[in-house]
Amino acid sequence: YDLSASPSAKGSQPNMNDAYEMFLAELVFSTNDPRVDIANNMEKATDGEWLEWLDKKIQNSKDPEESLALRDLFDMISDVKKRMEISQIAEERKQQEEAEAEAARLAAAEEAAEKGKSMTTADVLRKASAIDAATSLDAATVEEKKKASFYDQELTPEIRLSYADLLEKVLPPYPGGSTAETAVYNYYDQFDAQFVKVLSERANNGDDDSRNLLTALTGEQQKRLATATETLKSVLALGDPMRMEGALIKLAREGRIDEPFLLLLEANATQARDAGAEGAAQLMDRLRTRAADEKDKQASSKEIRLIRQLLRTDDASEREKLLEDAFTPKESLIVPGTAENVAKA
Repeated sequence: YDLSASPSAKGSQPNMNDAYEMFLAELVFSTNDPRVDIANNMEKATDGEWLEWLDKKIQNSKDPEESLALRDLFDMISDVKKRMEISQIAEERKQQEEAEAEAARLAAAEEAAEKGKSMTTADVLRKASAIDAATSLDAATVEEKKKASFYDQELTPEIRLSYADLLEKVLPPYPGGSTAETAVYNYYDQFDAQFVKVLSERANNGDDDSRNLLTALTGEQQKRLATATETLKSVLALGDPMRMEGALIKLAREGRIDEPFLLLLEANATQARDAGAEGAAQLMDRLRTRAADEKDKQASSKEIRLIRQLLRTDDASEREKLLEDAFTPKESLIVPGTAENVAKA
């Protein structure tokens, strides 16, 4: 069925309900990530009539689990559509900036050519010297830009657009009984550095709601850091590194290893290393690695687990090894009981 097709030449209208059900089944029962199938069928997935049909199906569903699953699919389609639109906007902006830069370069070259026609030999030499100095200055400027802080980089329109849905969720009006504090608590994991920049920009422009949200975020961070500190104290109090790692496994299964805990371990490792306590620094590094690994094991999918491992690995050869291991077909389900395989399990 072609969901975008017009009626056939004979004037018969296809049963669109059946077509929509078939397409829904393709998305739901596919072995691929649903986002991949949505992206590969964008014209069908974003068809207005199909989305209206899906929304009505969600509202009319008597099964709570089915309704929740279909709503997740609906939101996923909206998310993929928005991401592709944002990507297109970014590409168009990039092309426009490149075209403007090229036009400016050509205009400057033409102006320089006109001026060059009346230049003497001495003028040419002075110009060459000035160009050489400017080249050195440009190289220094480029280096400075590389060192520029992430927070100093400009927010683009597409970045702001990408956080529009999250802003609607965390800014007033709130449902009954909810506050900025509860919004921060419920969506804490989505408050990344880029989103904090968006909120800071809005607050600096006089938006009190964004300012209140940032204040609530600071309070939540302090609470989580205090909890992480107490948790780390209890782990270190065990004394033996093996027992400490055992405690980390238990904490990960209970969902108590979060970013503040990992950042605290990293900060303690850095502080110990700066103080010359290399043994303590190595212990903190070991605990942080184990905590991160155990946290990854609780991830919802192998793909997310692999992405997290790759992001944490600085060494290129180690990243390559992780990728090879992830994409190498396993020859058998039962592996030899070697120490190496036990460590991988």
